Amino acid sequence: MASKTPNLLELKPALNNQSKTNADETSPSRSPRSSPTQIGKQLLKPLQKPLQLFSSSATGNPRNKCALKPGHSLMDWIRLGSSGCDLAGTGGVVSAVSHKELAKNCKCDDAWLAIRGKVYNVTRYMDFHPGGTDELMKGVGKDATKIFDEVHAWVNYEQLLGKCYVGPLRNIATISIGDDNASSTNTDSFKAPPDSFKAPHTVATNQLTLKPPTNAMSEPIEVIPRFDWIQKTTDLTVIFYTKSMCNPGFSVECMGECEVVVRIFIDRVMHFCSFQFTHPVVWPCSIKMSSETGKIELCFTKAAPALWTSFGLLDRRKTTELTNCFVEYDVITRVQISHDSYAIIIKPKQNILQHFPIGYHISVTAKIDGSETSRSYTPVPTSYLTLPCPSSCIPFLIKSYPTGILSKFLTTGDPLANSFFLSYPKGNFVLQHLSNFNRFGILAAGSGITPMLSLLDYLLKRTSNKVEAINFCYFNKVEENIWCRERLDLLAEGNERLKITYYLSEPSPSWTGRTGHITSDVIKTLIDPSTANISTFCCVCGPQPFNELALEFLQGAGFQSSDLHIFHG
Repeated sequence: MASKTPNLLELKPALNNQSKTNADETSPSRSPRSSPTQIGKQLLKPLQKPLQLFSSSATGNPRNKCALKPGHSLMDWIRLGSSGCDLAGTGGVVSAVSHKELAKNCKCDDAWLAIRGKVYNVTRYMDFHPGGTDELMKGVGKDATKIFDEVHAWVNYEQLLGKCYVGPLRNIATISIGDDNASSTNTDSFKAPPDSFKAPHTVATNQLTLKPPTNAMSEPIEVIPRFDWIQKTTDLTVIFYTKSMCNPGFSVECMGECEVVVRIFIDRVMHFCSFQFTHPVVWPCSIKMSSETGKIELCFTKAAPALWTSFGLLDRRKTTELTNCFVEYDVITRVQISHDSYAIIIKPKQNILQHFPIGYHISVTAKIDGSETSRSYTPVPTSYLTLPCPSSCIPFLIKSYPTGILSKFLTTGDPLANSFFLSYPKGNFVLQHLSNFNRFGILAAGSGITPMLSLLDYLLKRTSNKVEAINFCYFNKVEENIWCRERLDLLAEGNERLKITYYLSEPSPSWTGRTGHITSDVIKTLIDPSTANISTFCCVCGPQPFNELALEFLQGAGFQSSDLHIFHG
């Protein structure tokens, strides 16, 4: 609908429109569409039929099935999978599979296929397939994801073929050295020199350059948040749709009982959304954010329960000029957690809530002894601290250095530090790059664990391409320097996908864990194909010498830039 003034949006009263008013005050009002119950029934209809893979027919009906031999029903297949029979044919060892290796297994009596980066041995499944052997063979020896999605993407193939799992699908590149005109090819012909080890998925070193493929991604499309709203009698929910895994940061600031400003940060662009609500709302709002979908929900309690005919007015604009985007904070809680480390909780001076992107840091700036000093820190999830942290506050773990002017100001000042400023989120971590990987290595040293904590939470909760293994290696000098150990141990105990190994360079006599610094042997533990924790993507954060050594060892093991991320402050 056309706005009354430039950059101003107003929803017209719509008393007869069910999209914004609803006689049923217990459910959110939306624009006319199928109800969730109706949608749910439609989605459940196919699930009432037996599971099948790649079935089709000359009639054009992908649900048509062929007659199965006696003893080859779905229940017979389930019983076979539960019998202990080695359906994968691997002896229980999970190994990465290249496209070339996959293509070799393309016969009825030796049939492998890949779906969404996972390779399955479907040889024994041939006679159980409702669509017949010929239909299943269409996907054998290759990545069959497209074929599978075209026929029935709703099938739970991971459950159906779980006992047939061979390993993750990988690529190996042969790279010409010293020739700018050389091109990379998708092949397995690279030969590792004796006494060396190579990651099972890629090859790269400091001296190797992998030219981008001819079908390289084009320039990224700018993400512009889409706006919607729903309401109940008692509350109003403002919704912004960004983009799947675009990893937005945002803040919500209350300017008055009817005025709220939302700032959404995406790829170094700040989107301002200034609301003038029709009626007063209560501060603070509640926030719900999905990193996977990019959906942001802000729920405001109405000061007076009622159904509104309009949310009010919305003024939108954007800017890339972020130098003045600072928020003033005070330290309200400080607790020493080791001889040189502190947990602090900071509170904004204004009514503002902030959410930071995964893997991003902020600059803290304070005026100390007449001069401004800045340093970068990464907020940590509240679950890793035992301190109470109100929704408007931000927790940090900070190491105090003898010569660190700002760290001493924040951790040892008396009274508690106040009137310092936080910048907009900064960083170059691209969450989307992790979407095609489901086995991760995390290498952290000292305070370099801080960006890994929010990343770890995200990986463990991820539902799309569910993470299969996380190998977390945490390096410190002495045992008391291990931050968040209690929380990390609880996570590892409650999740078999997570393995945490602590390394100490100056251990006490009572220490029974691993010792030493990061070495090539540590990297071997990340890429050993005989283990359940093999990693195909690695994240690294620590002091600069640690980062440089980790990068050298990872590249020597075959990781290339697309397979790892180094966090820098």
